[in-house]
Amino acid sequence: MKVLASVLIVIGCLLAVPAAALSAEYTVDSPLDEPDAGGLNGICLSAGLKCTLRAAIQESNNSVGTTDTIKFAAEFNGQLADTITLTVGLLPPIVDPVSIKGGSCTQLGQPGPCAGVDGPALSSVLSIENADGVAIEGLAVTGATTGIRVVNSSQSFVARNNWLGVKLEGGNGTGANTGIWLDPDSNGATIGGTEASQRNVFANSAAEGLDIEGADNTDVLGNYFGVKPDGSTQAANGKDIEITDTSAFEATGNEVGATITGAAAPCDGACNVISGATFAGIDLHGNGGNEEPATGPTTVHGNYIGLTAAGSAVLANATYGVLSNEAENVTIGGEENGDANFFAGGGTGIYHQDGEEFAALGNVFGSAPTGGEVTPPGLGVFVYCLNLGSGGDDPAIVSDNVFEMAGGTGVESVFGNAEILGSYIEGAERGIYTRGDPSGAGNLIEDNVIGESTANGILIENDFNLVLHNAIFDSGAAGVRIQDPTGFPILSSTDNLIGGSSAAEENTIRESGGDAIEIVDLSASEDEDSQNSVGRNKGDENAGLFIDLVDNANEGILPPTFATLQQSSASGSGVEAFATIRVFRKAEAIPGEIESTLAETTADAGGKWKATYPTIPTGTLVAATQTSPEGATSELAIKAATADPSVIEDGGCAFLGNCGSGDTKDKDKGKAKGKDKDKTAPQTTILKKKIKGRTAKFRFVSSEAGSTFECKLDKKKFKPCRSPKKYKRLKPGKHVFQVRAVDAAGNRDKTPAKRKFRTLPRR
Repeated sequence: MKVLASVLIVIGCLLAVPAAALSAEYTVDSPLDEPDAGGLNGICLSAGLKCTLRAAIQESNNSVGTTDTIKFAAEFNGQLADTITLTVGLLPPIVDPVSIKGGSCTQLGQPGPCAGVDGPALSSVLSIENADGVAIEGLAVTGATTGIRVVNSSQSFVARNNWLGVKLEGGNGTGANTGIWLDPDSNGATIGGTEASQRNVFANSAAEGLDIEGADNTDVLGNYFGVKPDGSTQAANGKDIEITDTSAFEATGNEVGATITGAAAPCDGACNVISGATFAGIDLHGNGGNEEPATGPTTVHGNYIGLTAAGSAVLANATYGVLSNEAENVTIGGEENGDANFFAGGGTGIYHQDGEEFAALGNVFGSAPTGGEVTPPGLGVFVYCLNLGSGGDDPAIVSDNVFEMAGGTGVESVFGNAEILGSYIEGAERGIYTRGDPSGAGNLIEDNVIGESTANGILIENDFNLVLHNAIFDSGAAGVRIQDPTGFPILSSTDNLIGGSSAAEENTIRESGGDAIEIVDLSASEDEDSQNSVGRNKGDENAGLFIDLVDNANEGILPPTFATLQQSSASGSGVEAFATIRVFRKAEAIPGEIESTLAETTADAGGKWKATYPTIPTGTLVAATQTSPEGATSELAIKAATADPSVIEDGGCAFLGNCGSGDTKDKDKGKAKGKDKDKTAPQTTILKKKIKGRTAKFRFVSSEAGSTFECKLDKKKFKPCRSPKKYKRLKPGKHVFQVRAVDAAGNRDKTPAKRKFRTLPRR
């Protein structure tokens, strides 16, 4: 009886539900544009006794709270005559969940829609308004200002297998401004899919193929932008994709493409073809007004940008591949192999300006995914970071990209604050080019391979760049060139470091058509003298000098002179007080070659120095540089090593200043073991302080050669450091810097050198 009662209750509940609340299916069987004539009774029927698209939408809108289906009869088989021309006026907006399925027909050898809708000229073909869960599939949409518009917080919209701006027979549509527009807060949309049958084609739109404006979490997968359905014939959009904030809504979590697994070509699965645009493939900045740069995160990966779907031919975006101008939290590419975007043709592959948390990772420029070369962009990646205090504190990352260039520039950084890492750049005029006053935040250029540049592998026209552990080969001119900023000969480029103090920081510079490292200073201003440091580097077959100071560069600092040069040590005098002396081994007599680093030492207050190193054969050519405490490095002094003497006549006391009676060597041993062991602490001197904006830089020396240093800022603990010590992005206000030397015996300076300073907010 209980079971019977339960069944009766369920049946009663079902009977109580109105018929209009049940999901319905409507079959469009006419290309005519006629309204419903049956009084919205759940039956799609026009005055002509047909179910038209207009009538089906009217009936579906009346079925509140359900997801209806509007499908098309078999008579719609992809012919041009299967296009519904809107003559009555605008279609009613879709205000209730519905799935419109135009069907999938083979078109031009490709999956395509079976039905079409054309017009009206000054509005949208389909408008989804405050209706969640709407799907539009299998339609060729042409003729309207906007093909499909999703507005008023419609959620989880799906568009698949549609042609926007292309007629059913593959001809160009007319009158389109935007293919699909996702209005503010229309979140969670899926545009396309991973199957060929789910691909949308966006073409012939004067403004944007796809416009994501203030919408979140959109997945853009497997579509063709800027090409016809064949994937190779240009059908240009002004912009293929635009993603922006509005004044009230942020665009976050949008993703174009995906990590691609398997073979790289052709562009299928989640890969989008983003090509042929008259302006930009992807624009994250917008046109101003209500549009603002995307807040992000925005991810663009696994796409062909400027290529056909086959991946073997160029179909360039005229000005930009990706324009990330002031957008934030942008990742172009990614850390996996399948994240690479392939860029070809056009002006600039990736343009970024000022937005925080930008990364271009693992992309490929000028190399076809099928193998071989294609025309690259004129400029690979452009990074412009001016507003460091208001939108650029985090460095822009350009890492692990491949640039197969044909002239132009691989990576260009303006105003610093970029990390250019681990990339391969070949065939550019300039592999890496830095310029613009960086206001204390230069670039880190590290672990790159730069080959066959027609001019310079690296060209520097600004300050504070660190160039470490790069391989630079076969440059047409100097491998690395530091020069005055172009157009501003009264300024110098200074405080750059080429090569560090360890093997892991050495640059290898080979086969340059000019010098290995060339520093040019035409500045007539005494305040703008260059002070560029050259640390450990090596290389051979460079046509010019290994280090060449042109036009009194680096304040005209002279190479050190050798007083002695033997198999296991070198010494000299007359260098600047506390200068760093680096000693190198040469394998050949040509001036543009360095084989390895032998030693590094510091001169004393009187300019005397001595360096020891593992024994080398007699006659080996040895080179040396001095670097002033201010950071200016000289050219190389070169001399052949002589044999070590069998007996040191005076134990080296004349140099060491410990001459006395008797056997000096034995006395030294006694001192090392006995009560006279070194207990004298070194004295620390701060030579120079430079404060610029929120960056502070200090150079310092010890009274004892071979000392190390420990630094402290404000209330933090002392930590190991080296000169020069630079702090970036400090808080505005008062600060205290301290440094103390630690000698070889472990004695610490008990009175650290101290400097008070103030940093100012950037204006």
